[in-house]
Amino acid sequence: MKKIFFAAVFAGALLGFTSCGNREMVTDPEMETVIDSIKETQSGQTTEETMAGTEETAEVSTQTEPTEGQSEIQGSEWVQFTTEDHEGSSDPEDKTRSYTYYYPTVTVTIPGNETVQMKIQKELDEYVDSFVEGIENGEFGTLYEDMPVYEQSYEDLTFRVIRADDKVISLSWGLEGYDQGAHGWYTLYYMNYYTQTGERITFDSLGSGFRDKALELVTAKAAEMQAKEDCFFNDYEKSIKLVVLDGTEDLNAIYQEIYGPDIAGTDNGPADPTFYITEDGFVFESGQYVLQSYAVGIVDFEIPAADFGDDLTADIF
Repeated sequence: MKKIFFAAVFAGALLGFTSCGNREMVTDPEMETVIDSIKETQSGQTTEETMAGTEETAEVSTQTEPTEGQSEIQGSEWVQFTTEDHEGSSDPEDKTRSYTYYYPTVTVTIPGNETVQMKIQKELDEYVDSFVEGIENGEFGTLYEDMPVYEQSYEDLTFRVIRADDKVISLSWGLEGYDQGAHGWYTLYYMNYYTQTGERITFDSLGSGFRDKALELVTAKAAEMQAKEDCFFNDYEKSIKLVVLDGTEDLNAIYQEIYGPDIAGTDNGPADPTFYITEDGFVFESGQYVLQSYAVGIVDFEIPAADFGDDLTADIF
């Protein structure tokens, strides 16, 4: 995947691991320092490097003609996922916008279960299509006369198989981007399925007491982290519900409960799942600005399946 200089630097700073058990984000609150460093580094590049970068940018096709790249296979003997890379850029003739983008198309294969295969394939395609449509129809990469452009805007979608066996399929999509401003973003979206039926895994399907137990376990782990590292906002406890979501919840109701009707806003729609499933248990995620500041990063709460006891009744481990 071709990547501009800033993207490489940003991605390197974006993901890591901190003492708070999280995926680390950019930790410098003064992004201007990073930008100045980038500009100095770029100005010191050799003529050959600059020319090579120019040629590489020229090779990136327009958004309507993405470049196809290499493919990769992930999964297991029960379920396989084949990905194919695509990348592109804004129209070089359009002087009002400038950006690059990357995304994979994903093909799922479930031998002997074509019905489930088609069901999951449809949702994978819809997710990728929504990413591409967002790039094409939004205001992403807009150039403003009164705003200096330090680095080209970009948005990249990545895909990972977390678990794929005869009981559970757990997938993640990572969305990384930058569109000027103080810093970029990195968010994660999860898809969890029962392999035999293709149905989304919900808390109710895991057990009648699963949601309450998950809230209890995540609350306890967050309190432990806060006591040791002071990771979270002072009032983080009121937002714990936003870490334990399976995608069936109404965000409007949750936001009004947490923040009050005057500031909660409306039309937030359904929640996105905030958990994934490993071979050993569940991982719940606190995304950017949920329990913690941007600088802390994305925080994971790993809960072994055994900790749920009788509240986990689904046979998935």
